[in-house]
Amino acid sequence: MKKYFLSAIAYLCLTFISYSQDTGESTLGTWYEITSSNRISDKISISGSLTNWNYEMFDNQHLLLGIIGVNYHLNKNVTLGVGYANGSIDTTFEDTDTPYIKENRSLEQISIKHKSNKIGWSHRFRLEQRFLEYPTEDKLKHRIRYRFKGSLPINKILFITVYDEIHFNLNEFDFHQNRAYLGLGAKLNGNINVETGYARHAFKTKSFNRISLQLNLKFDFRNEN
Repeated sequence: MKKYFLSAIAYLCLTFISYSQDTGESTLGTWYEITSSNRISDKISISGSLTNWNYEMFDNQHLLLGIIGVNYHLNKNVTLGVGYANGSIDTTFEDTDTPYIKENRSLEQISIKHKSNKIGWSHRFRLEQRFLEYPTEDKLKHRIRYRFKGSLPINKILFITVYDEIHFNLNEFDFHQNRAYLGLGAKLNGNINVETGYARHAFKTKSFNRISLQLNLKFDFRNEN
C-alpha cells in the first residue's frame, strides 16, 4: 500500500505545481490550527478546533473559525458527528465586493478509517449549513465536503501526513474550494502531537500557498472514572 501513499504525495505535488501561475502566489501565508478530541465514554466524544488563516506570514487575516462537535462512535472505524461553528472571513486582500463576512455554521459528518499495512487512511464526508452575514444582507448556503487523508509512520515519533479535501456548494452545485496538504508530524506523547507542512488552498479564481502549523490534542477520560 505504500505505492498508493506515494501516489497520493505525487498527486498533491502536481496539484501545487499546476496552480503555479494563479493570482495570490506572490505571498506566502500561514495556516494555524489547534484540534482537540476528548473521549468521554465508549460511544461518545467531544471535539473542537480553532483555525486561523492569514494571507501573509504575520498579517492580513483571512479566516478565524472555532468549531465544537459531539461524536457518536458506531465502532472503532466509523464515527458520526454533529457540530456548530462560528467565525469571520475577511477577503479584503482579494479585492472582492463583499470584504467582510460573519458566519454561523451547523454541520453533520461521517468519518471512516481503515489501515493498510502501516498506513492509516481516513475518509470524511461533511454537510454544512452556512449562515452568512454580509455587510448588506444575510444568506444561507449549503455545502458538501469530502476529505481523504493518509498517515505513514516513519518511526515511533515521526510520521508523514497527506490529505486532499474538496468542497462543493449545493445551492447551485459548483466547485467552491480545494485544500491539499503535505506535512511532517511528531508525537510528543500519548496525548499531544504537532505537525508542520505545506498547504495549497485553491478557490475558483485564486490559489494561496500556506505554511501550516498544527497542535493536536487527544484525551481519554474513560480511564479516570
